[in-house]
Amino acid sequence: MNTAIYSALCACFGLSPTSAEAALLIREAYQEPENNPRPPRSADVIYYSAEPDTAAGEMPPAYALTRRGAAFGESVDLFAAFRLLVVCYGPHALENARKIRAFLFVDGANCPRSILRQAGLYPVPQPPEPLLLREPEGSLWRQRADLAVSVYARETLVHAAAKNAIRVAPAVIVHSEESENE
Repeated sequence: MNTAIYSALCACFGLSPTSAEAALLIREAYQEPENNPRPPRSADVIYYSAEPDTAAGEMPPAYALTRRGAAFGESVDLFAAFRLLVVCYGPHALENARKIRAFLFVDGANCPRSILRQAGLYPVPQPPEPLLLREPEGSLWRQRADLAVSVYARETLVHAAAKNAIRVAPAVIVHSEESENE
């Protein structure tokens, strides 16, 4: 999931996912925010993370889209709700967040939406506008823009029956005349 999100964010800026420029601009969010390195205030940096979208501490709802039978089993497509949180820092934080909001839904070959769709991720259109914040850093302020996008992730679960299993055993009663005469 994170690889597809990274590639889609790179496509929003017209960058190759393997380029050094993309690696400097777009980064996965740190699990321990208190230990993350702080880039200079003049540098534009984008952090992203995808987490289950929980409401009041409950697991996100998952629902069956399709149910398909097969010769030896059955499969069900489930969709789970996730929240993609994109945090942009730097002098162009708000512009970068707005660019991601606008270009994340562009469809076509090698475009962000098709990259996400190939990975089974479906962003919900019309996310709210990015929120502009100012974070204190030392005695100065750092620009920050937060963008939250709801995303549904598809997962296919397959329940396969045992192959070549005998469901009903044929019963044959053999009756011989010798057993009656004894």
